[in-house]
Amino acid sequence: MFEFFYKRPYFLYSIIVTFFVMGIIALITLPKNLFPDANPPQVIVITQVPGATAQVAASSVSKPIEQEVSRLGLVTDVSSVNVANYSIVKVDFDYEKGLNAAAVDVANALSIAKAKLPQGINPAIYTAGDFTLPVDVVSLSPKNSSIDLADIRKIADSFIKPYLLSNERIGNVEVFGGYESAINIEVDPFKAKRYGVNFETITKAINVLNRDIPIGFIKGDNDFYTVTFYGEKDNVERLKQLQIMPNVRLGDIADVKWSYKKRTSGYIGNGKSAIALAVQRAPKGSVLDVSKATRDEIEKLKLQYPNINFEISDTQRDLIEQANTNMLEALRDAVVYTLLVIMLFLGNFRAIIAAGLSIPMVFFSTMAIIWLTGGELNIVIYTAIILALGMLTDDAVVVLENIERHLTKGHEKLEDAITNGTKEVLSPVFAGTIATIAILFPLMFVGGFPQKIFKPLIETLIIALIVSWFLSITFIPLLSKWLYKNGVGKTKIEGYFEWFFENTIGKLVTPYIGIIEFSNGKFRILRRIFLTLGVVVVLMLSLKNIMPTIGKDAMPPMDTGIIKAQVAFSSNETVESAEKKLQPLLVWLKTQPWFKMSSVAFGSEAGVLSLGSGNLPAEATITINAVNRFKRELSVWDIENIIRDKISHLEGIKRDDVFDFGATALSSIKATVDVRLSSPVVEGLSDEAKKVALAIQDVHGLTSVSRSWDKDFMEVELKIDENKALSYGITPYQIAMQLPIKGQIIGLASNLESMNTQFVRLYLKGKFSQNIQTLKLLPIVTPTGEVPLSTLATLKRHLTFAKIERDNMLYSIDVNGYRAKRPVTHLTDDTIEALKDVKLDGVILTQAGDIAQIHDSFTRMLKAIGLGVIVLIMTLITIYRSVRMSFIMILVLPLSLIGASWGMLLFGKPSCMPSLLGILLLFGIIIKNAVLLIDFYQSYREKGENPFESAKESVRVRFRPVMMTAFGTIAGMVPIALEQAVGLERLSPLADVAIGGLLIGTLLTLIYIPMYAYIFDRSD
Repeated sequence: MFEFFYKRPYFLYSIIVTFFVMGIIALITLPKNLFPDANPPQVIVITQVPGATAQVAASSVSKPIEQEVSRLGLVTDVSSVNVANYSIVKVDFDYEKGLNAAAVDVANALSIAKAKLPQGINPAIYTAGDFTLPVDVVSLSPKNSSIDLADIRKIADSFIKPYLLSNERIGNVEVFGGYESAINIEVDPFKAKRYGVNFETITKAINVLNRDIPIGFIKGDNDFYTVTFYGEKDNVERLKQLQIMPNVRLGDIADVKWSYKKRTSGYIGNGKSAIALAVQRAPKGSVLDVSKATRDEIEKLKLQYPNINFEISDTQRDLIEQANTNMLEALRDAVVYTLLVIMLFLGNFRAIIAAGLSIPMVFFSTMAIIWLTGGELNIVIYTAIILALGMLTDDAVVVLENIERHLTKGHEKLEDAITNGTKEVLSPVFAGTIATIAILFPLMFVGGFPQKIFKPLIETLIIALIVSWFLSITFIPLLSKWLYKNGVGKTKIEGYFEWFFENTIGKLVTPYIGIIEFSNGKFRILRRIFLTLGVVVVLMLSLKNIMPTIGKDAMPPMDTGIIKAQVAFSSNETVESAEKKLQPLLVWLKTQPWFKMSSVAFGSEAGVLSLGSGNLPAEATITINAVNRFKRELSVWDIENIIRDKISHLEGIKRDDVFDFGATALSSIKATVDVRLSSPVVEGLSDEAKKVALAIQDVHGLTSVSRSWDKDFMEVELKIDENKALSYGITPYQIAMQLPIKGQIIGLASNLESMNTQFVRLYLKGKFSQNIQTLKLLPIVTPTGEVPLSTLATLKRHLTFAKIERDNMLYSIDVNGYRAKRPVTHLTDDTIEALKDVKLDGVILTQAGDIAQIHDSFTRMLKAIGLGVIVLIMTLITIYRSVRMSFIMILVLPLSLIGASWGMLLFGKPSCMPSLLGILLLFGIIIKNAVLLIDFYQSYREKGENPFESAKESVRVRFRPVMMTAFGTIAGMVPIALEQAVGLERLSPLADVAIGGLLIGTLLTLIYIPMYAYIFDRSD
């Protein structure tokens, strides 16, 4: 390849320019997100069960659905949340299952489950994933008194949502905030009594007459007609005229109003009551593209609806733009640091030029390949490029340095020096690149969460390494023609740098040579044993003492400036009451210097996944956006403590969980610490959960502890005296049909041409549906006359379940613990210790928080490291045709863990998935240096040198490039270790491990690789 492109320079230049241009286009046009989509496929089945309690919804709807979907292939978890009127079943699949295939499987399972569901129940299927998180939440509120929230909800549902969805870049739009438009029929029981009309008659009349009915068709010789009776009422006034009985119209006995369903949800955006538009991207869509499209359309809508106030109350855009900007700045700094290290070690402007030209070529070529393969830009991709800087400059400098060595020491002509110098290092440069790829490669196929999050990083690293290798053996030789056309002389500045190196770092080569000579002195066997056992003891002590101290995390916490809070008031409170009680917090937030925007979602709505899914009316999910961490003094965890304290002082507060965005590795994990209690029966679970919550509330590092549900909802139970009812000639069912207090849907009005279909809901008028005492006086029609409801039944209050959850076919309750920064394993160990003396009766206790993901991910990544080492050994044996030399190069890899462990301790980071990836990367860099040492060792052996002298000479010659590679890579990683970008906290342990490991590993490589090479040389 070298000779091919060396003879065809213009062909090479055209390739470089083409990729350079495509790279610039890619940098501008590639989709940009914060992290790769990492959540597994999830399908959600939402079923409306009007009038059902949580317990009824769980047993009659969720349970049959769970039984069917749990039999599907690649299902990892089946859970459900059940609240009054709703069943929400969540089905999690393995990553191998595609989202569309998962949805089809669930749909097929539902077709079987429907036979077991109550009549008239129609489950709806939704897909969920990273794309479910809103890109932007637009808050719509009235500007003046000419419009109210009910009107805005109608406009949002019928006009604004369809308009936004017409933009091809917008994936989905969810409307939330209560005030769901409906035609309400409020029946006056006394007027109904006067006309002899009962509620069942009203329901049947509307069901029959307010419907389009296909009757049949007429077919003649030449004509064909369908015959249809159109019964839909196209407006409220005509609905009032609907004949209920002869001479009785609906308007005679009821108030018919175009209003809204009784509220069980609400929304407050930036402190104002509002209707929310949650704009979502399509799977694999770009957050920034969707946000830009949304905001462009919103500007047009502002002109169309001047009485509506449009505000952004939550967004991913600011975070991603900040992170992308920070990462480009970190990349710039890494380039500068790397070039400074090259200048320090080589004192050579030619090397700076070679590296300075290679870096942008590799960067833009990598961007171009990512663009061509349909990738995206995120922190992981940028991190991979920064990590590759030290390695890719090494290839260019090795070739350049060797060419210069042939010119100076070999006194060869320029053409001969370029040809011979390049050919001499073709093998070690290729071997080093292949060895690094070999050890990283297995992680791309390890499966699960680690593969999903790190595969893009490994792919990008491999692309950058291959491009770097290609440029080093094609472009650098051609560049050398120009760099050395006037000879190899150095400027004064280069001379100063050379003098500085020789009198500082360069002097360290003498102690290294001295150690190798020490290993071959008198009592050489004892000396070698001492050197070997000494470093092994240091390794064992470091791992034994440091690893338990630092603990483990799946992914480290990060300060994105986005704070989440889950708050709850009494289960019997209304949305209106909860909104009022939360107002003091929202008013206070606006006075804080770090505050940007806030989004508060109360309750749940059918079909809305991005806001409030599974919440009770008095439960709220709060999202607070603060200014980025570079513009404030307080960390996100300091702010959380302040907010938590403010929430705890709110009137009637029952739950005050405050945590950072991305607090768990996956969104499906409920909390950092999640103690799950499961049982075949629901009774008693909440009592056992109280014991667990009490036991763990003092665990060090937990900021709050809460239970996912409780038996705390005050229910009014209607007990019908069946014998007394029958004595009046009426059945319990007929009594129940006369109590329309659940707002049931009894028809649809869809002929309002410009509006969406409107539900027709039946309610009791006035206080009959609001007050238990007046409900007792409700007249019940019987064959023997009217009697008050209290004559036939009693109404009693008792506590029941406002919410019930299930998991893996059992009733379950989660005791959730949230943290600031303490490692997950420390929290979990202390939690388990705190629960040792807690006596639980008839429940299964499991740890379902981040610890479960840690166990799975660490197992996978340790397998990847082991497999990577095996692949590396096979690769080295193939390249060098020597099992002995291959194992010598591998032996030094574990020793680098000494520095890796100390690096994590000094930087204050736990062992985590990024740190394990850092170990793989560290091994790749160390093995590259080992390859260069062994290659030169063998080269001297082939020249007739004895093994001992060859070992010393390989250190003497390769000391400078090996040290430069290590410190160049370290310099490139400094911006990552210093977390110079928002979100880099997640990946900084990778750099911490690599920096510590390289500092120690490189020093040990220069000792133990040549030492073992000459010791085990068979010809010695």
